[in-house]
Amino acid sequence: MRGNPFTLLREVVEDTELNGYFIPKGWKVFVFQGAVHMDPEIHSNPQQFLPSRWDDFKPKAGTFQPFGAGSRVCPGSDLGKLEISIFLHYFLLNYKFEQLNPRSPLIHLPTTDPIDNCRAKITKLR
Repeated sequence: MRGNPFTLLREVVEDTELNGYFIPKGWKVFVFQGAVHMDPEIHSNPQQFLPSRWDDFKPKAGTFQPFGAGSRVCPGSDLGKLEISIFLHYFLLNYKFEQLNPRSPLIHLPTTDPIDNCRAKITKLR
């Protein structure tokens, strides 16, 4: 089962009640990842940029994590992390990134993005 980049489709494996709604075994559910990422019970201050939140982070069972975990771990996760590390290394050493509107308001659905799409000036350093 496939969704779009912002959602997951999952099959209910046993009859479940969630927030007063009955979901029968075998039904397909559509999970909006943004709602999980923005859940204040999982992440305090979810709309604030806090990279330190991941220091010593111990997720609760069922918490969404990029690349998955356990039996659903992404087989390309190590390659993806290596590729982005190489890209960032060369980008940060060779280019200057200047956001044109650093105070741009944010929208939070379907993902958190600056309203102006983070318009920027990128200049090669050498």
